[in-house]
Amino acid sequence: MTAPTHLTNDQIVDIAPAAGSLQPINGVSERYSFVPTLTAIDLLRDSGWFPVHAQQSSVRNTKREGYQRHMIRFAKNGLAFDGERVDLMLYNSHDCGCAFKLIASVWRQICGNGLMVASEFANFSHKHIGFNPDDFIHSAGEIASSAGTIADQVDDMKVIEMTPDERNIFAMSAHNLVYDDLDNAPVLPDQLLSERRYDDKGNDLWTTFNVIQENIMRGGLKGRTRGSNGRLRRTTTRPVKALERNVKLNQALWYLTEKMAELKQTSFENNAVNV
Repeated sequence: MTAPTHLTNDQIVDIAPAAGSLQPINGVSERYSFVPTLTAIDLLRDSGWFPVHAQQSSVRNTKREGYQRHMIRFAKNGLAFDGERVDLMLYNSHDCGCAFKLIASVWRQICGNGLMVASEFANFSHKHIGFNPDDFIHSAGEIASSAGTIADQVDDMKVIEMTPDERNIFAMSAHNLVYDDLDNAPVLPDQLLSERRYDDKGNDLWTTFNVIQENIMRGGLKGRTRGSNGRLRRTTTRPVKALERNVKLNQALWYLTEKMAELKQTSFENNAVNV
């Protein structure tokens, strides 16, 4: 796997200016202990995690500009396996919107997708109040240590074959996660199973998961919505750009996939006993 390009702090701030904030938003509590994101980035870089991607959310309230949620992806040598890589996501804001979060993520080479792990052993939160650098780095080390477990999970998902009905049920469950009003959803559940490349023409759980995740997160599916006049009009689904929704949907999809894997394994074991 080709090594990713490492970003400097200046490059990160150019891409996500909120990551370079040197003070919190006005009006924070006196108990709020400001820890610059750049400080956290330097701590991670010193422990062998190198930033490779940065992004930030857009804001409607201009007072939050420069303090909003932002996310940095980090890669570490030695955590790549069979076309995937275990990365670390740093999620933060300086508007009291969230604590520091460290989230394990699986980066997939063929499409550049990042899938965020929902398991407790791969997620850590550190409050700004009483921030402890040693605890922070310990959490990053825990994510690196979990890479083998995550790789085993991925390998298991790759050998779990899904029937057409199971894939449809999976797509319907994912569809429910995305759209609150199912009757007015712009696309049907089976459209989430549309492959974007030849390498994704598979029926295993891992491929199914990746296809659905990419269709949800990147958008671009053709559909229809009902306008204010009641008439249907053509539309194209939009990519998920809000970072909070990005994290929640990604982790919900991972959890859904884990549960599907458990159900398939239980079914396999029960069938083996009955043979």
